[in-house]
Amino acid sequence: LAYRMRQRPVRTAASVSTVVVSIFYLLAQMVGAGALVSLLLGVEGDTLKNLTIVAVGVLMIFYVVVGGMKGTTWVQIVKAVLLMAGTLLISILVLAKFNFNLSELLGTAASNSGKGQAFLEPGLKYGADFTSKLDFLSLGIALVLGTAGLPHILIRFYTVPTARQARKSVNWAIGLIGTFYLMTLILGFGAAALLSDDQYAKVAESGGNLASPLLAEAVGGGAGSTGGAILLALIAAVAFATILAVVAGLTLASASSVAHDLYANVFKKGEVSGKDEVRVARIAAFVIGGVAIALAIPGQSLNVAFLVALAFAVAASANLPALLYNLFWPSFNTRGAVWSIYGGLISAVGLVFFSPVVSGKVDPATGESLSLFGTGVDFSWFPLENPGLVSIPIGFFLGWLGTVTAKEKADPVVYRELEVRSMTGAGAE
Repeated sequence: LAYRMRQRPVRTAASVSTVVVSIFYLLAQMVGAGALVSLLLGVEGDTLKNLTIVAVGVLMIFYVVVGGMKGTTWVQIVKAVLLMAGTLLISILVLAKFNFNLSELLGTAASNSGKGQAFLEPGLKYGADFTSKLDFLSLGIALVLGTAGLPHILIRFYTVPTARQARKSVNWAIGLIGTFYLMTLILGFGAAALLSDDQYAKVAESGGNLASPLLAEAVGGGAGSTGGAILLALIAAVAFATILAVVAGLTLASASSVAHDLYANVFKKGEVSGKDEVRVARIAAFVIGGVAIALAIPGQSLNVAFLVALAFAVAASANLPALLYNLFWPSFNTRGAVWSIYGGLISAVGLVFFSPVVSGKVDPATGESLSLFGTGVDFSWFPLENPGLVSIPIGFFLGWLGTVTAKEKADPVVYRELEVRSMTGAGAE
């Protein structure tokens, strides 16, 4: 973006967007890490769980500050291997429990769910009414488009030497991610089919975040068995490595954006040493991590997968429109980029704030709050839990509107140079 546009406004907008998306995603990781460590250590009580989140969060942020990009890259490599191997192992063990009969697995999951056949049919969570159908559509759009705008995904392109290697990396990632997502279906139905009532209670208390480790314990022989303890430890290690890798990538992306975009290029106008940039990046890492830890404490009841979907929605609304316009629209200019990023970002975060995610959502069975704020607080007027269906079009529209109403005209020569760079990588290093 900064190559084609006026650098200061675009770098400022991109940095703000990067930090906000990263905090949303870090919130999910901190909640997941806290739930996982609490399970392993047998931590009970709100105060101890809060302290666990703080301790784990500080440990992870410290690792990022010390390890840098090289450490982050290695932990992501180790995580990918462990994640695929561990998930494949548990998927095979789950299927083995049902003689590799998918129909038997689904039937048992349905009967144990308490919902009967409705557990396997549309409408149980999404589709019962028009609003929930829109919410499901909004979630799907956010998950598909958000991946292309996540800062810790985009920053990985700086770690490959050529455009050809970048495309090869993406193809490998698509294959591995697609395979993993298919296996999560087995894990989900396996948890519904095999967990005991006591384990179900733990899963419900954690907002669904402990399903995978407790499933590993169940297929290993159950609580108290050697096999169950080994598999629980294995999957917990895989989950912790995954969380650490994501935290490292997010913190590194946001901290480096603050240091390089805001501090070096906006505030110091390029007149800054590399040593000063690194120092600012380390300070930013602790500050951003601290904000995520603070938000994770009241957000422990929220489901991690759901929190991740919110981060995807913000990324798709704020980052994706500007990136696509920049790559494929020769007339795209600075005002369009700034309007697109800020418009998508503000609309996504604003709609989330006034949605049932933050206030007003209550479990009809228990009366307990399912929102960030507890019962008795309700200022939600936006009905959808995921804002993507509204905020993503807003980001694209404002990018177009800002471009066509601006007096400045984009340089066609610079666009052609960018096109060559994006297709070949030539001159981009």
